[in-house]
Amino acid sequence: MATILGLNCFHADAAAALVQDGRLVAAAEEERFNRIKHSAGFPMEAVRFVLRQGGLDLRDVDAIAVGMKPIDHVQEEILQILSGRPNYSRQIQKRLDAVARFRDVRALLAREFGYPKDEIPRLEEISHHVAHVYSAYPCSGWKEAALLSLDGFGDFCSTMLAHGEGGKVEVLETVRFPHSLGVLYTMVTQFLGFNRYGDEGKVMGLAALGEPVYFERLHQLVQLEDDGLFRLDPSYFTHPVYGLDMIWEDRVPYMEDLFSERMIEVFGMPRHRYAEISVRDRDLAASVQKVLEEGLLHVVGRLRKLLPDTPRLCFAGGVALNCVANSVLQKAKIFPEVYVPPAPNDAGTAIGAALAVAHRDPSIYTPIFSNAQLGPSFSADEIERELEGSGLRYERSADVHKEVAALLDEGKIVGWFRGRAEFGPRALGGRSILADPRRAETRDVLNTRVKFRESFRPFAASVLFERQTEFFDSDYPSRFMSYAVEVHEDKRAEIPGVVHADGTCRIQSVAAEEHPDFHKLISAFAERTGLPLVLNTSFNENEPIVCTPGDAIDCFSAAKMDALVLEDFIVRR
Repeated sequence: MATILGLNCFHADAAAALVQDGRLVAAAEEERFNRIKHSAGFPMEAVRFVLRQGGLDLRDVDAIAVGMKPIDHVQEEILQILSGRPNYSRQIQKRLDAVARFRDVRALLAREFGYPKDEIPRLEEISHHVAHVYSAYPCSGWKEAALLSLDGFGDFCSTMLAHGEGGKVEVLETVRFPHSLGVLYTMVTQFLGFNRYGDEGKVMGLAALGEPVYFERLHQLVQLEDDGLFRLDPSYFTHPVYGLDMIWEDRVPYMEDLFSERMIEVFGMPRHRYAEISVRDRDLAASVQKVLEEGLLHVVGRLRKLLPDTPRLCFAGGVALNCVANSVLQKAKIFPEVYVPPAPNDAGTAIGAALAVAHRDPSIYTPIFSNAQLGPSFSADEIERELEGSGLRYERSADVHKEVAALLDEGKIVGWFRGRAEFGPRALGGRSILADPRRAETRDVLNTRVKFRESFRPFAASVLFERQTEFFDSDYPSRFMSYAVEVHEDKRAEIPGVVHADGTCRIQSVAAEEHPDFHKLISAFAERTGLPLVLNTSFNENEPIVCTPGDAIDCFSAAKMDALVLEDFIVRR
């Protein structure tokens, strides 16, 4: 049985995954352990976790797979640096340093685990976008599919179109540096004052409050090719001249501003992160969202032309986190079926790299991936020890689902911690904060008292899949909160806590066979209220989603939640 350790390392969202004989055993982001959001560097604690979960020693692993192949296109990139960038010697040195770091993974693990280097498993480097599509394709359960990876950059490439058949991937077309739809969206995100790594989701939420009045002007930054893909106008960006480097200090990732003086000349001064959000800012967010959607449809249309007889699409890469654009794509039916994995971002390349190596064996089969709970879980004894040490009053429930349904019905906000932690950036019923969606005021309470974030940020709904169409204009499964769908107009007043300004809601479809515990809770809430959904947001407060019982207790103590559930234990304020 082949055992592969997959890594996303020396980059933001560092993560590790373990695949045994094609089956995903465990996966976790390093941020869940060190409590640094989007933690960069090497995922040592995540490695230790996945090995423990598999009951393995590092030397039991057959291969270590990393979701990056820095040597790919390195000559091309150095020529690009020499042709147009100042300080080119520094840029070239940084690129060669990146290559050297990946060559040193085995030595790093040997030092950390105390083994001779020759006892560390072999290293397999998988091209970044190949790792992205492998994070989706084998897990979809489809033998054949069109494959798309779309993000900022990885291995000098931003976009990859491919064909998957029989577990193998054939690359069809790519878009290389400096052209990137992901970089366009990140640049405008920074221009709007959201300059922390991973802030693109804020722009997606803000877009619903604006009108795309700058669409035509912003569209001039992207040329969609009639018989090809796309190109950016480099004059609006800094990266074609100065490069695009994600740096990190103390594991906190950061990216320098990508907008040029030309962007300021055309659109005015960039917003300061603490300034009020203006009408221009809202409209610019709406405009870049529309430009991204049009670009995505163009790229997928090109893929459809290349694969006219393939009805299914697997979509990964950081752009696939944009659930509004995903819904536009799904409704367009360019491909009737679309699969987006729970971690389409760079963390997911840990899974993808491992599966890419595993699927070199044609006999390997990966089961359909429909539940993202791949992280740590904790026993009742471990939880009770944490509770006893916290000084909190708690009780053990005989029927936790019914008791929590009653709390939600009373308007209480509940921290929900059960089973294994989720892999990926979204809470899906393992580490969630839950509330009653019928109460409009809950949204403000959560943003100001619990999450401490911008007031325009919307909240998701977890809905019983068998009753999804009663409230939402979609019968398509959204297992991992990958889609923001229309709420039926006559239902919006019933669930104001989860309806965004544009009448949509990001949903998680919860099926009994895929997530029985969470389905049981929502069913209990439905029995009390007639409502087959709950408000669901990630269990955190401006930090990574909680991982351990101690994390959950700390978050509960700091934020103004009304109750905390740790497996069958309930803490009430």
